[in-house]
Amino acid sequence: MAPILAPAVPRRRELHPKPIFDEPSLRSFLTGHGAKTVHMGRIWRHVCTQLRCGVPPTAIELQEVPGLPQGLGPALAANFAVLTSTLLQTHVSELDGTMKLLIQLQDGSEVEAVVIHHTGEAEDPGQRQADRCGERDTLCVSSQVGCRLKCRFCATGTMGLLGNLWAGEIQEQLVHARMRKGHADSVCNVVFMGMGEPLENYEAVSSAVKGFVDPMRFGLAPSSLTVSTVGSSPQNMQRLLEELPKIRLAVSLHAPNQTLREELVPAAKAIPIDKLLAIVDDYAKRGEGKRLRTVMMSYVLLKDVNDSVLHARELSELLANKPVIVNLIPYNPFEGNVYGYEEPSPQTVDRFLQVLAEHNIRVFERRHHGRDIAAACGQLAKISKASPSHADIENCGVALNKELVRRKSSRLRETSNWQPWLVLGAFSVLVVSAAVYHRGRSAR
Repeated sequence: MAPILAPAVPRRRELHPKPIFDEPSLRSFLTGHGAKTVHMGRIWRHVCTQLRCGVPPTAIELQEVPGLPQGLGPALAANFAVLTSTLLQTHVSELDGTMKLLIQLQDGSEVEAVVIHHTGEAEDPGQRQADRCGERDTLCVSSQVGCRLKCRFCATGTMGLLGNLWAGEIQEQLVHARMRKGHADSVCNVVFMGMGEPLENYEAVSSAVKGFVDPMRFGLAPSSLTVSTVGSSPQNMQRLLEELPKIRLAVSLHAPNQTLREELVPAAKAIPIDKLLAIVDDYAKRGEGKRLRTVMMSYVLLKDVNDSVLHARELSELLANKPVIVNLIPYNPFEGNVYGYEEPSPQTVDRFLQVLAEHNIRVFERRHHGRDIAAACGQLAKISKASPSHADIENCGVALNKELVRRKSSRLRETSNWQPWLVLGAFSVLVVSAAVYHRGRSAR
């Protein structure tokens, strides 16, 4: 089936100086100066060591990288910079400490990244899953300026596609995040769930992934990286599985059938839902030994659109016996949504979740991170248009289906039963957020 959207190849954004973490640019530079590409590792190690020691990026002298061929240092400093982008604004959620970063690129374009803080507290009142939790930060990066796919529930899609990020610019988002957090290794998980469709900018995204896991640069574990896609480019999905088999895959599904999926995600016409799931099955089989790999399936719940019991049953049948975990994401409002979507009630979300759980589908409801600063899933577009989770694709801090089914304080009970837990939960969030905020200020 032919894609509904013709491939859009935006004009390549020219940068000078170039990002020092951009491997294609640095490789071309060294080759052009008759130097061996082995010097890339030496350059990155020098820069990252300085950053970990707290040296400001503007104070790192690239001409002083030790061990370079004579005369190469000045040329390197003239053509590259440790940071080519600028952190313009930081908004911090009063609810949970989530940070939204507005980053201005060298050519004036702007993107947003989100640092999601996990407090380490288990969500369940009985502290179930507490052993799986740990305090940590996850960075949600953008890969494009805007997006051309026009998913009907996503703020970024209203912008259109303005340009692709370079691999070095994607990696710079991690540098900004770590500097803002005040600790070089504070952010150790990266998810490509920000602005843009990652696989529409495949070369830069795959290069950035390699940079994130490169021990000479950021040294992240491959399993700590997740690339999310709506499946607009089946060919690039397959490339991702072949070339980067150890990273995690998340698929934005959002509907239990092809017709409704095409309505919500126009790019879904690029691939029938059965063929999309065939790629998912292929990915799952690439696990170690006989163990299947798990795929995250994101599903935004829209009131009276895709949130009924019938939809839940249809989704259960579609995903039966597949190694997936469904992320239920109650719709996050944003300014400018012309479709008038609304968030479903907590009771509707619970009912949908219960149906999946009863059909042995692993599922959790994603927490809303940074909703008060428009940093939640689907809200990234313009920091100045803040509306009243973000992506939390890990098991920590979520309610897995078996735990939620057993939870004595289910929200499906009458108000008199669940209201005390709601008050207690809100108070706990405020206390934890306040502690994290003051600790962050002390660290700075």
